[in-house]
Amino acid sequence: MLVLLALSFVAIIFLGFVILMAGAVARWTHQENRLSRFLTAFLEKWRIVVGLFGTVIALLVVFIMISAHNQPTAPCTTSLVPDSQEPSVLVSAQDYFAQGDYDYERGACDLAIEDYTRAIELDPKFAEAYNNRAYTYMVQHNYAAALPDLDKAIELRPDYINALMNRGDIYNYYYHINYDLAIADYDRILQLRPLPVSLCGHRLLALHHGWDLGVFVEVFITKGFEAGCT
Repeated sequence: MLVLLALSFVAIIFLGFVILMAGAVARWTHQENRLSRFLTAFLEKWRIVVGLFGTVIALLVVFIMISAHNQPTAPCTTSLVPDSQEPSVLVSAQDYFAQGDYDYERGACDLAIEDYTRAIELDPKFAEAYNNRAYTYMVQHNYAAALPDLDKAIELRPDYINALMNRGDIYNYYYHINYDLAIADYDRILQLRPLPVSLCGHRLLALHHGWDLGVFVEVFITKGFEAGCT
């Protein structure tokens, strides 16, 4: 996406430079043809031109930011520094859950999955362990394995916002794309509080079945950044 933005920016700058040069040549040569008159008028409206260029750049930046936010975190790596503390003992389901969080934070996703699995074995009704194992699968792009875990987490906790959001995102972006199912999960979240910051943008894209002109119209002209939630 960053490459696309860079290429678009260069193309816009190049186009503007060409138009400016062509307009200057048209004025110097005093050629009163349609092209010269058009370019002269175009140059006289330079504020509009700059505004259009700025709008295009802004739309590209917003697209990149939202697309990046829609993706799970970067692939697992062993170079991360965990925020949590490693549990001193591993006895209960909660101990293994905490170990799973610790291993996930340090980038050891396979070990984290083993930890969450052990937590579930000790407590089959541990909704958080199902959700966290599912999200770890999502980071590994193993969405087929993540879905059953999310289904189970939501079965155990129908108001589990994180699990609903994760499942909605899978249907919206990643696997077995089904916008109706994604919207259904997002709609359930709308009845709960607090709302995830990204909910409105994700729901808006599901309503439009992905990016289209209507998304930009709703966000920048009619409803603003809360468009997907209104």
